[in-house]
Amino acid sequence: MNSAKMNNWLQIVANAGIVIGLLLVGFQMKQNSDLLKTQLLYDESRRIVDFEMQMLGDEPSRVWAKSMTEPMELTLEERRAMEAMLWIYAEHVRATRLLAELGLLEDDEWRGRVLAESGFYYGNPYGLAWWKNYSEDNANLPQDLVDAVNERLASASASTTLDYFDGQLENLEMTENEADASDE
Repeated sequence: MNSAKMNNWLQIVANAGIVIGLLLVGFQMKQNSDLLKTQLLYDESRRIVDFEMQMLGDEPSRVWAKSMTEPMELTLEERRAMEAMLWIYAEHVRATRLLAELGLLEDDEWRGRVLAESGFYYGNPYGLAWWKNYSEDNANLPQDLVDAVNERLASASASTTLDYFDGQLENLEMTENEADASDE
């Protein structure tokens, strides 16, 4: 009788082990499927970014600087280069937010990046105008992403980007003054 009970319990444990094993295999297949989906979405985004990179032209830094100092003087060609630059950043934060949606990043991580970076990219007259135009006319952006960028831009000014670069010069000048003072 004891051996019959023991056999019954062994069969129950073995069957439970099989069920648990099947559940683990199913879970692993779901993870692999999610990772493949993430990779395909990343590849699609990368292809579009690569295309936009071709639109930057030979002197994207010059065009970017001109967009901050003389935005109304940009040619159509230069405005297309600016479209590529600013869109690439928008795609970056959209993709980062998607990673959070898929559970690969924390929700506050994408938001923190938006709050830290979007003032630099859009904190100038051309960037502000571009974001307003793009975010109002583009249904592909999640509303929480638009809200996060708008939140950051509400505290930015039309000179946030230039202020950043001017801050570098001020720090450089202070460093040179300190070096000159220590030489005396």
